[in-house]
Amino acid sequence: MPEKGALLAVLIIERPLCVDCIAEKSAIRADEIEPLLARIATRIAITSAVDRCRACGETKKVHISSRAE
Repeated sequence: MPEKGALLAVLIIERPLCVDCIAEKSAIRADEIEPLLARIATRIAITSAVDRCRACGETKKVHISSRAE
């Protein structure tokens, strides 16, 4: 499971992605993504908001993490 969380964290660094696109790019099932995001959010800042997904271009709920400064 830690490797899935790491992959997910890398995918959303400074690139807002929707659950469908995260699932497609990572081979993580869509129903696993929200729980993984919750676990990751205990360690790094993750923002979830309605915005344009940078992969599919649709406006819907996306998730993003910013690099630490």
